[in-house]
Amino acid sequence: MKVIALFVIAGSVCLFNGCGGGSSPQARVQPAPSVTLSAAPTSFVVGQSVTLTWSSTNATSCNASSNPAEGDWSGIEPTTGSQAVVPGAAGAVSYTLQCTGAGGSASGAASVTGTIGPLTITSSAPPDGTAGQLYNAHSVRCVRGSPGCHCIFFNICFRFISSFPFSASGGLTPYTWNWAADAGSSLPAGLTVTNGIIAGTPTTPGAYKVLVTVADSESPTISTSAHYTITIQKPPPPIISTDQPVAAGAIHLPYSFSFLVSQGTAPFTWSAPSTPPGLSLSTDGVLSGTPTATGSFTLSLTLADSFSQSDTHDFEVDIFAHGFEATTGAMHDARFEHTATLLSTGNVLVAGGAGTAAELFDPAAGGSFSATGPMASSHDDGATGTALLTPDHRVLIAGGAAVFAASAELFDPASGTFTTTGSMSPIRQHHTATLLPNGKILVAGGLDTDGIASNSADLYDPATGKFTATGNMNNARWFHTATLLSNGLVLIAGGEDANGQPLASAELYDPIAGTFTATDDLQTARFSHTATLLGNHKVLIVGGTGDGANGLTSAELYDPTNATFTATGTLKVARYLHTATLLNDGTVLVTGGQSASQIPLASAEVFHPSPETFSFTGSMLTGRIQHVATLLNDGSVLVTGGIDTEGNVLANAERYH
Repeated sequence: MKVIALFVIAGSVCLFNGCGGGSSPQARVQPAPSVTLSAAPTSFVVGQSVTLTWSSTNATSCNASSNPAEGDWSGIEPTTGSQAVVPGAAGAVSYTLQCTGAGGSASGAASVTGTIGPLTITSSAPPDGTAGQLYNAHSVRCVRGSPGCHCIFFNICFRFISSFPFSASGGLTPYTWNWAADAGSSLPAGLTVTNGIIAGTPTTPGAYKVLVTVADSESPTISTSAHYTITIQKPPPPIISTDQPVAAGAIHLPYSFSFLVSQGTAPFTWSAPSTPPGLSLSTDGVLSGTPTATGSFTLSLTLADSFSQSDTHDFEVDIFAHGFEATTGAMHDARFEHTATLLSTGNVLVAGGAGTAAELFDPAAGGSFSATGPMASSHDDGATGTALLTPDHRVLIAGGAAVFAASAELFDPASGTFTTTGSMSPIRQHHTATLLPNGKILVAGGLDTDGIASNSADLYDPATGKFTATGNMNNARWFHTATLLSNGLVLIAGGEDANGQPLASAELYDPIAGTFTATDDLQTARFSHTATLLGNHKVLIVGGTGDGANGLTSAELYDPTNATFTATGTLKVARYLHTATLLNDGTVLVTGGQSASQIPLASAEVFHPSPETFSFTGSMLTGRIQHVATLLNDGSVLVTGGIDTEGNVLANAERYH
């Protein structure tokens, strides 16, 4: 009886609650999937597209196929969708989409019929080209460092390629292309057709008739042709550049000048019927040699390019009695905005512009440089300090450096060492330093630590090694000049003010009173000019700029007797950031600088106090700005460093004789 009771209870549980391991008959039945597939259009020309559209119900995945495989449809597809395909075969093409779901699988089918269309060349006529230049050139992106790759920014790089692609329709792809000379013509040399693309660099001008043929992949093949004329033009004719004036030379000094081409196709050939005495012209356009006569000579140049095109131009080549030659050796360090101070020994101390490095130029040792120092601090990096010979034959170097410096130090020629001395207050750069009759040194103006022009001034006393403040200037200024007059006063002229404006104002410093007083204004506001005390006690103001971009040709004279500026002779070339050096014969040598072109000048000229005129003299061997010119004991002028026409900081040096 107990066993029967348990069975009944268990049966009751299954009856009312159901037993695991099964489901109701309704839950086991799933609907079967259905699929529809259509194609439009049902007829096509090989190469055209066909759009397949499909939908399904009760499906979770679908797989596509085509027969033949060239139907361009296969693989997993969504359960509903639309897709354009390009059948690659003619004749009947069938498409099948099989979809699967929980209730089984189903498939849909569609078919289309393809025909092969007529083979036709569809591209436009090939463009004309230019000899010596890439045919139909255009730029493409490239990877930095790859051949022919040019980068305008770090990761923006491109190179030029030559390509003109032919195109066709109809027939059966892939196509095969070729070309041939047509109607007794010839193919343009330098161009080829590969895989239907013209590329290369044509070499010979002319009109070329070509026959372009395309064949398809049918068996047998179908082909069609087109006739074209490709004209290869001559490149632009050569032009002799006249941007740079021909360098002037000096008799018995080595001379070299390279003429430049502004357009044309290399290789070039230069010629001239005659050259100045002692000079010859190479076929690559270099006029060189050692002049044997002074005078102004006409050089009639002819430039021919590789296509027998030519240009002619007449140049004047001036050979003077004085000029420049390279020193025996270059400086150990490239420098600009440095200092070069003539020592009592006759040597020149070159300092700044290259960290703490300093060196000596010895005219007696074949014009060579040797290292000395080093300095205790940097006085360089495009932020000029000053160097001045003290009465005890030492050199005071003060201020400068890109981070601004108040430091100062003394160079002792006897020991070849630098020692620190008192510091300026305030910190300054692009200031002036002037030795006074009482042996003290006036340091005036410049930029302060905020990069603002200052009106403050200091006096340095070599006896105590200290700087002390003196009276302030009437105008804050930098890029000005300071000149000791024969009456013991110091003329401060021009410069740029705290608002970045050029100054015409000038003032006089009285060492006895320790004050600045205004004097006559310059005729022209200017900065980055030069000021030179002449033998007649007047001060020559030369060049400069009023806007920081265009050089001035004007010059003026300051006369201490009546405290006035008057206009004087005009420079042959506008210039600023140049040098001006009083020569032993009382004339003033003006070298380098730049004008409106922003290109450092190699030209030099001489100011003659009587009759107050400028005349050209031999050119420097290198165009340069922010260089230094120093008069040597033998009357020659040493020119060191600076920045050249390519923006390079220079280590080379030259001498004017």
